[in-house]
Amino acid sequence: MNNNIMKAETETVISRDARIAQHEAAHLTVGRVLGAEFGGATIVENTDLGYGGLCWGPKFQSRFADEECSTAIVDQIVELMPKDGDTRDDTAEIYQHVFARVVELTAGSEAERMQFGDNWPATDDRAQERSLAALIYSSSEAQRIFIEACAAEARTILRRHQDVVDALAAALVEHRTLDGSQIDETISRTVAARQLAQEYERRRKWREVEASAHNFTETCRE
Repeated sequence: MNNNIMKAETETVISRDARIAQHEAAHLTVGRVLGAEFGGATIVENTDLGYGGLCWGPKFQSRFADEECSTAIVDQIVELMPKDGDTRDDTAEIYQHVFARVVELTAGSEAERMQFGDNWPATDDRAQERSLAALIYSSSEAQRIFIEACAAEARTILRRHQDVVDALAAALVEHRTLDGSQIDETISRTVAARQLAQEYERRRKWREVEASAHNFTETCRE
């Protein structure tokens, strides 16, 4: 095989891995911020099941790729939703669940867009977002606006925790698959490093304040 062709194919694989890792790392990061638990994540493609990357829950149930399961859950929730004239008081938890899940679902594609300028199609994510939004909004326009608002929230979380996304993406590229403990360890290690850096910066600024105060005092004595 021509060396240039081999190089191009290698670069394509690396680019694919980096993009999918960023996508899955974003799901993990935003999910953990919103209190979700994960059993693992992978960037190992499975063409039979139709995914390039995957996150799953503590009991190895896919959080995103199992469309049939997701549809069944949505159908069950539909039965619990209030009809016209019914009180909404008992459905507050469902509303909060839908919000958190849609934020989490949008995060993968939003991270791709922030990192690479665009995103690959994620048809299952989009389908689940619409199904969930339809639980609480009958208007298609309201559903669209709600999903856009969730995407905006996902972007804010991703910017706030970009170091965690990068660390998880790097770990996924290196190991291909992470279990729940590896995910949590990567997050904890990254947050600890961030806090240490912030403490160093706080102390540096305090030393500058002290030095400035000392210089001011010396000037006043002259």
